[in-house]
This record gives sequence, C-alpha cells and structure tokens, in this order.
Amino acid sequence: MIKVLHIVTRVDTGGISSMIYNYYSHLNTKDIHFDIVAIDTGVKQGYHEKFESLGMRVFYMPEKILPRLLFLIALIRKERYNVVHSHIELQSAVYLLIAKICGVKTRVAHTHLSSESKGFKNSFLRYLLNKVVTKRLGASDLSIRAAFGTKYETKATVLNNAIDVQQFSFDPNIRTKYRNQLNISDQFVIGFVGRLSYPKNINYLVKVFAEIEKKYPRAILLVVGDGESYNSMHELLHSLNLLSKVKFLKNRDDVNALMMAMDIMLLPSFNEGLPLVLVEAQSTSLMCIVSDKVTQLIALTDYITYKGIEDADINDWVDTALKYTGGYERKPIPEVIIQKHFSIEHEAGRLIDLYRS
Repeated sequence: MIKVLHIVTRVDTGGISSMIYNYYSHLNTKDIHFDIVAIDTGVKQGYHEKFESLGMRVFYMPEKILPRLLFLIALIRKERYNVVHSHIELQSAVYLLIAKICGVKTRVAHTHLSSESKGFKNSFLRYLLNKVVTKRLGASDLSIRAAFGTKYETKATVLNNAIDVQQFSFDPNIRTKYRNQLNISDQFVIGFVGRLSYPKNINYLVKVFAEIEKKYPRAILLVVGDGESYNSMHELLHSLNLLSKVKFLKNRDDVNALMMAMDIMLLPSFNEGLPLVLVEAQSTSLMCIVSDKVTQLIALTDYITYKGIEDADINDWVDTALKYTGGYERKPIPEVIIQKHFSIEHEAGRLIDLYRS
C-alpha cells in the first residue's frame, strides 16, 4: 500500500480540491491511499465530506506556524506516509523539509499558479524547495517556471488538471431543466465559478457585469463559489443596486449542470496556472471570456477568448459578452477534450506511475 498525504491550504470547493477529488475517484487501483491535511479555519471545510466519501481522512493543522509544523511532524511519523504531495506553491519548501526530516522518500511539490514571486524570501524558498523536493509537478509549463525556475524545467512534469469528460459533456436537456429550476429561462446568464478571493479579481468582475446590465437589462450574474471576498463583493453589488440581479449559489456539487445553464462565463483573474474551471467550462461548450493573465495553454477549444484587465479594457469585455445574447452553437465535444489529454482516466494513470516510480 502506497500512503499519500496531500497538503493544501484549504479543502474548500475550488480547483485544487476538485483536482485531488477527481484523481482519487478515478484511480483504478486498491494499493494507493490518499489522506489530506489543511489549515484549520474552525469549521468543517467545503470538500471535507466529499473526501471522506472516498475513504480519505481529512486532518486540520493549527493556524499558527510552530504548532502547525509540530502537528505535521507528529502526523507524518504516526501514519508513516510513503509520499507527501504538497500544493502550497513556494511554501511547500517548508512542508517538504518536514517530510524529509521525517524520512519520507518521495516528496512532491505541485505548483498551480503561473506568476513568479519575487523578493529575497521567495528566492530562498525557491532554493530550499529545489533542495528538498524529489518530484516536481506543475499545472502548466508556466507554473513550473514560476515555482522552480527555468533551470529545472526539464526535470519537472506537467500534470493536466483533468476532468471526467462525460460528466461535463453538454446536454441541452440538463440546460433547460436547470434554467427552469433557477427561474432564469428567459435571462442572459453570466457565470462565475471559483473561489471568491483577491486573485480572481472580483471587483473587476462586478464592474464588467454592471456595464453589461446597463446595456442588456435581462442579464443576471450566477456566482458559484465562496470565499473571503464574498462580503466585499456583496457590498459592491449593493452600492450599485445590482443585488437583485445576482444569484449566489455558494459551493455546489452540480457545477457541470450549472455551466450548461449559463450563457457565458467570465474569469478576469490576476493570475492562474492552468485553471480546472476552464477545462470544465470548455467541455460544456460554454463561451469563456478570460483575463489575458491566464495561460493560453488552457485554450483547448474555440469557446474561449482573452481580454485585458485594465479599466480601459472593460468595454471590450462588455462588447464581447453582448455578442452572445442571441445564443451560439453548443454541442458535446468529449473527443476534443480527450485528444488534448485532459481526460481524467488518462491522467490518473500517469499519477499512479509517478507515485510508483
């Protein structure tokens, strides 16, 4: 039995939790076991029960750094993990150093962002990370360069943020059902799926929506996700008299169906590695308007277009969005996603091989 401990910041609904869940639920083997540890927030986090439903154990580390590291040392020594797989960018250096001290032979650093962090502290963490890691993974080439540096590009592996292709294959009957249930059948539905946090550029999302709604009053915003920016987003919408035009659905298990119900999706992030949400959205044939700070490696289909995120670019977002008020062709495209190697069945096998090697 290969015992793997995944280290994350949160087990909330979001890209990393979704990725780990997808991979573990599609591992066609009984000899690999996943556990996961996150930083305690005082509540049971969004993916807790979903992970437990797969047989994973969910642990919470103290928020303060010293008790957190002592907790991690005790956990690793008690459970005797064969692999520690950390998803916390450059801070993975500290966690993997602990794993090395505890005698873990396979120490995986998995990077998901695409922007390089500058400064002495981050340079030191990058140096330490490359000293303690035994396997380097990244959501994209950009993520690998940002975390490990160009020197280690050839020593790292891109592991695609893959999905269950059939689950996200567009179905017009599901679209109609969900639009009726949500009472949005005659609306122009603009979607956002993801953590409500600063990197997602939530204020810009609201500003774009506000301009769209001025020109097309039948527009509504469907927000799927939660996070620390929820209150500030709520207040901004209130100040613009737009709360009645927004549906906050929080964290949901039926993201695939909700994407089918949407007409377009906006993602004006400041940076992303290779966002799983865009793989999912494109698989449902949903038109995505995306920040040009997001890697173009995620452009798997024609259902994606890139825009700048300066204030001067807002009209460009608005004009592009309004092009789709009359609808567009959406059809199942599973073969395209499979050919691009974003099928979870294929990528899960690669992860098994990596652990076994």
